[in-house]
Parts: sequence; C-alpha cells; structure tokens
Amino acid sequence: MKKINFASIAIIVACLSLCTVFSSCLKLQKDFNRPTNVDTLDAHLYKTAWAYLKARAYGSNTDTIFRRMYDGIIYSGIDTNEYIKTGRTFIFLSNSEITTSKTGLWAVVLNGATAGKNWTSYSKADVKNYLSYLIALGIYSHYNTGITDVPFTTLAPAGTYTTNPAGFKFPGTFVSNPNSIMNVHVSNANTVTSQLDYPIVINATTNITSSDLLATNGVVQVVNSGTGVITPIIPQ
Repeated sequence: MKKINFASIAIIVACLSLCTVFSSCLKLQKDFNRPTNVDTLDAHLYKTAWAYLKARAYGSNTDTIFRRMYDGIIYSGIDTNEYIKTGRTFIFLSNSEITTSKTGLWAVVLNGATAGKNWTSYSKADVKNYLSYLIALGIYSHYNTGITDVPFTTLAPAGTYTTNPAGFKFPGTFVSNPNSIMNVHVSNANTVTSQLDYPIVINATTNITSSDLLATNGVVQVVNSGTGVITPIIPQ
C-alpha cells in the first residue's frame, strides 16, 4: 500500500507540475495574438512624397536612390509644390532606372539621336513634361486597381504626346496619347484576393518594383531598372 501511495503522490505532483507549465505557456500564447489580414511591414512613410524623395536623394551619402530624379526635377523647373499636393500617385525612378546604358530613361525615352550623359543633354521642357507624366491625379494602388487596364489622368499637359518620337525604341505599334493618360492594371491576378501578390503594370510595359508606399499626401510607386521604362506613348 505504501508503494501505491507513493506512486499516486508522484503522479499527482507530476500532474500539478505539468499543469503549471502548460498554464504558463497558455498564458504566453494568449498574449501573442497576431491579427490576420494585416501587412507585416508598415507602408506609411510619415512624410510627404517630396520629403521622402529628398531624404533618399541627398539625406545621406549612403542612401541616394532618388538622387538622379531629384536632380531632374530641379533642372526641369517643375514646381516642387506638385509633390506635396494631396490625392496623387507619384511614380519615382531609381538612379539605375534613369542612367542604365541602353535600357534606362536617358537611353530610351529621352535620347533622340544618342543617349545622354546627364539631364542637360535634354531640353528642360521635355524633362518637365516627362516628370509631369509621372504624377497621377488620383490615388492608385493594389487596393483600387484591377486586372484590366484603367486609364488615369496625369499632370502632363494634353497634347504633349500625340506622336511617337524618333527616340522611342519600344517594340510594337504605338498609338497617340492626346490626353496624356496612363494605363494601369495588376498583372496575372485572377482574383481580388490575389492581386497583392502581383506587380502593378504601367502602359503594359513596365512593372512597379516597390508599390503602395503611403505618403501623407498620396501614394508612391517606385520603378527600378530591369522592369522597363515608362513611355508616355501608349502601346497598342
């Protein structure tokens, strides 16, 4: 009997110990309650699009990803207040997207006879028009863009892009863009819930690299090299 009592006591003590351990674990798990359907990374920039651009152009000597674009804005004379106005979509180009040999902006869209070495290779008016084309009047992101092209109005003046300039080297047939619109859709997404997994596509040629960055005055979409150059002449 004594052996049985000792065994019973041992079992009871073990059970109590296990209950204490499991209780502690359950308490920890209860506190760790990750919500579903919420982005892990915070997409908010907590600053205007213009402040974000400047910070990543000349804010430090190590992060200069938008320095070339900033220089182009200053060179063109475009009103920088356009980048702090609300309710807009801003497309930012990385340095490599602008300068990469044979495939960058200078070599494809604005080149004319030969690719330029810097912004001064092009007229201020052409640079200003192109940068204006990269500002959409309205907020467009994965959350309100579908799988079929949606045209939106840009800041570029109507009538700016009515012909296919000789400098454009994109393949295929191009049509006139008299109203300076930009076509946008989400690639390969066949359901609304899967749209976030696929890139936004501009004018059927260029993928957004980093999407839906939330500035205090709109949304920023970033294009890096290797995904195509945005042309204001709409591919047919």
